Amino acid sequence: MHHLIEQATYILQDKIRHTPIEYSPKLSKLLGQPVYLKLECLQLTGSFKVRGGFFYLSTLDPQERKRGVAVCSAGNHGLGIAYAGKQLEVPCTVFVPKSVDQAKYNKLVELGAHVKKSTFIGYDDTLAWAIQEAQKLDIPLVSAFDDEKIMAANGGTLAAEVLEQVPDVAHVVLPMGGGGLSAGFAWHVKEKNPQTKVTICQLADCPALSLSLQQGKPITYMPSIDTLAGGLEGGLGVKCFDILKTRVDEIALIKEHELKEALCWLLENHQYLIEPSAAVALAGCLYDHTQPIGPLVIILTGRNVSYATVQQLLGAVP
Repeated sequence: MHHLIEQATYILQDKIRHTPIEYSPKLSKLLGQPVYLKLECLQLTGSFKVRGGFFYLSTLDPQERKRGVAVCSAGNHGLGIAYAGKQLEVPCTVFVPKSVDQAKYNKLVELGAHVKKSTFIGYDDTLAWAIQEAQKLDIPLVSAFDDEKIMAANGGTLAAEVLEQVPDVAHVVLPMGGGGLSAGFAWHVKEKNPQTKVTICQLADCPALSLSLQQGKPITYMPSIDTLAGGLEGGLGVKCFDILKTRVDEIALIKEHELKEALCWLLENHQYLIEPSAAVALAGCLYDHTQPIGPLVIILTGRNVSYATVQQLLGAVP
């Protein structure tokens, strides 16, 4: 993993944004520790996933680039791959759930991806369908999380940036869906300083990591749930679990109303708009799901949320 993170950092250095980190006086007062927000929501394509997308496609040989790739995505992984595909001239097919956020769907189309919507609401059901469809089309399917290159770029390079910006960070709080970001991030942070506390925030209705640790094996399938945080839905990657099982210090299980309130809290107090999937990490800190140690860094992973969803969250009249 170390070699892949170094390679990804080198390749991505002039291809993506080095996103800022911001001190939060209000959160610091609330938690009694210095708290920083890593604004990865300001990244190109609106999320950290462009890191993995660009790195993965850059490692393909000319024949593989010509053939193209397919992905199954709740939106952001597809956007990262589609953006990189446009830059590197790699054709991309993106399979999305029926429930995909409209803002993400529209962006995918604008980037020139071939977007195919499933008849399923859940990510895992869509993935099973996407695997079959990709086989029919004879296009390789790039995992959104369960791949060493994706983990190294999405999580590893982001962790390297955070350690550069806050060298004495004692605690990181991350959102988690399939585990690609958190596995790569936790691996790098624990390699550099095993004492750094890693808190993973998941939906209480979709606690794949918590269940996996209880049962001692990765729970790779979870039934679909009704949530605005589509990026956090679904099971855990096998390779991700292998890394996370010895590197997670705390799991916070967040309720749907808490992530909605956290999103509005950030908008009111920091004037940043984030997507619901990114809000769980903030909710973990706002609603006493973690025992904070300072300096603490909260990773805000993305901003891709439709105007209709924002109106719904703010209680606006359509």
